[in-house]
Amino acid sequence: MKNFIKTSLIALALAAPAVAAVPSIAYAAPATVITASAQALPSGDFVKKKKSIKGDWTVVQENSQTIIRFSDDFKTKNGPDLKIFLSPQSIGSVTGKTAVDGAVLLGVLKSNKGAQDYVLPAGVSLASFSSVLIHCEAYSILWGGGAL
Repeated sequence: MKNFIKTSLIALALAAPAVAAVPSIAYAAPATVITASAQALPSGDFVKKKKSIKGDWTVVQENSQTIIRFSDDFKTKNGPDLKIFLSPQSIGSVTGKTAVDGAVLLGVLKSNKGAQDYVLPAGVSLASFSSVLIHCEAYSILWGGGAL
């Protein structure tokens, strides 16, 4: 009888379907994305005032600096004394005669075509300005610019 019970238990064990090990799945909490700033940085297209301008610009933050970056496809007419300014005036209301009123000089236009960067001076906040301008200071001619 002992052998019969032993044989029956073995037969039952062999006849029983195999139970596959169920992998345990651990679910991680959703990742939280932390952004440095919830504020979107401005960008836009150049607008012609007196001279043809093509391309666009964007504001970027790099190495603790705020930079206005002209795109690779930036192109405008060459001219004397072309400078880049931040202006408190809107691009719609600023003129060649008023372009430097309350404006901050970012630098001389590096090239009349192609990508280029202009660093905002320390302590200057974009929030105080409405437009970025390309302006011929010697002859007070506003080439154009973009709305910040």
